[in-house]
Amino acid sequence: MELLQPVIETARDFGGRLLKLYSPESRLAGRDAMSAAAARLEATVHDPLREALGRLRPQARWVTDDEERAGLGAGEWWAVDDVEGAVNLLHGRPEWCVSIALVRDGVTELAVVHQPVGDRLYTATPGGGAFENGLRLRVSPKTAFADAIVETSQVGDEPPELQARIGAALGALMGRALLVRTTIPTTFPLLAVAQGRSDAFWQYAPAVTGVAAATLLATEAGAVATDLAGAPWRPGAPDLLVTPPALHAEALKAFGDL
Repeated sequence: MELLQPVIETARDFGGRLLKLYSPESRLAGRDAMSAAAARLEATVHDPLREALGRLRPQARWVTDDEERAGLGAGEWWAVDDVEGAVNLLHGRPEWCVSIALVRDGVTELAVVHQPVGDRLYTATPGGGAFENGLRLRVSPKTAFADAIVETSQVGDEPPELQARIGAALGALMGRALLVRTTIPTTFPLLAVAQGRSDAFWQYAPAVTGVAAATLLATEAGAVATDLAGAPWRPGAPDLLVTPPALHAEALKAFGDL
């Protein structure tokens, strides 16, 4: 896909700009300090990144906050998180990235994720495979859900009823899988599925800017992506489940009564 290389260059460019603001020694005293630091990050990349991608695909629309959990209309959409995992960057942790996906008619056509710390580049296109720094990714060979490492990513400011549902699911799954983990941002546990280092990922009320790129990476590495009813995942779906094919039916069953 002709667009892939210029998007890679754009992701690397803006990842490098953010890396200049990153320090593993960063520690913040409270939410006011975090808000101020986050505003500085956004000023560094938000508008300039959109201008750069807009030049590459001027006809594509942008997924806004209001559209993140809704079905997208026809045509092309940029689903971008310019500082995916900003809270990690601000606390000196390495799990943050620039995540870029191009969605066409509800299908992700291109995924580029650049993690500046360690200079890790992840790319995928439909039918073209998924790659980390040029090396092909493959999902886990596990076949039993009881042996699976299962991960989710849920932010802390969800509505109370959703928080309760997440907590109940975590507790129930601990008795059904080998290990259950929750972390942020969403991209990294999905990448772990693509790398075969984790075996399943689920999320309630996923935001397309957080999952579109990494879900394509996982499926191009061999995973299956559906909602928790088993229908193929598309933007606007109420939930997301990503597993290797051998685990998918058992994973759906494990979630069936949650």
